[in-house]
Amino acid sequence: MRLQPTQRVIVQDEYEILASFEVVREVTNGITIDSAAITADAKGDKIIKKGMPMAKVSASGKFVPYDPAGTDGSQSPTVILKRTVNVKDGDHVVGGYEVGKFITERIPVAVDDALRVKMPHIVFA
Repeated sequence: MRLQPTQRVIVQDEYEILASFEVVREVTNGITIDSAAITADAKGDKIIKKGMPMAKVSASGKFVPYDPAGTDGSQSPTVILKRTVNVKDGDHVVGGYEVGKFITERIPVAVDDALRVKMPHIVFA
């Protein structure tokens, strides 16, 4: 007889990205991700990882992952993505954080001084 508990449900990306719950502000009504701007992988999925800094493209008003070399608005992130999303079927509206303290190691891009300056309301700990 086995008396040890077993994990029955595995939630995708259940890791926590917030370092503190003291000061957190989420985006009201979410952000729209531009699926056309996301490159598909070998399986055809267009996955954006939880914790990705997101920036608004000037022309469309939709959000794309942060690109430090961008010139279309993608170089200026304002939001941290709240959950992992696959946009292979079209644009998605998802939640994001405008203000908060985040665990640097769990952000899917390199957190350097340039990113810290561009996101003054986000603290990377």
